[in-house]
Amino acid sequence: MNLSRRDFLKLFGVSVASLMLTRCKVSLPFTPTPTCYAPLPPTAVTPAAASVRERLRQCWFSFDDVARDARENQSTEATLGQQLTVEHRAALDELVARGEISASVADLVQEAYDAALYHVWRSNAPVTCYEAVMVDYAPTSAQILVNQSEALEQIAAQGTIDPSTLETARAALEHDMAFYALTEKEVQALYDRLYQEHADDYDFPAFEALPLDLTPDVRAAAQFILDLLTGK
Repeated sequence: MNLSRRDFLKLFGVSVASLMLTRCKVSLPFTPTPTCYAPLPPTAVTPAAASVRERLRQCWFSFDDVARDARENQSTEATLGQQLTVEHRAALDELVARGEISASVADLVQEAYDAALYHVWRSNAPVTCYEAVMVDYAPTSAQILVNQSEALEQIAAQGTIDPSTLETARAALEHDMAFYALTEKEVQALYDRLYQEHADDYDFPAFEALPLDLTPDVRAAAQFILDLLTGK
């Protein structure tokens, strides 16, 4: 059974007994314990708001932990990823309740985060029988999120951020969010169109070259992640 990107991400964020990816059975048990809390930094916002945002930041900065956990345990169980995605969703819901982010933008940020988590886990877990396809931009898109998270963490730690670097990161995040804003039907329609256009040469465009719509929610989600990861 093949699961769509959104179907998998829905299952990744809840407790499930097992999941079939192409011909691979992957067990995803869930034990909800908070894993991405960190001491609060000095901030001008309220302590409660600072706590929520710092929890979110630590979730985004935990991709290395997920990769290491998958490699060291050599297990198909994504328990750490389950914990992180639940904590991330809970923190976003708190911000939605306070009116600091809209529900639609929060959903888009959550989907992007879950996709990055899944990509990191899948890339390091002992699961190798995924069905090859000619065009699939999901892994590239997710890797961009992981790379931006790592780069922005390092930049934020330096204390100063070059404006041109910030704009490059913003553009990458906006393009990524535009991809995750697509419905499954829209993603499939995109792939079908590319197959038709490149039926003779299979020279598919790079992910960065895809023409995608930058809606207000897309821009807001990208800005939210950018501000979050740079500590603004």
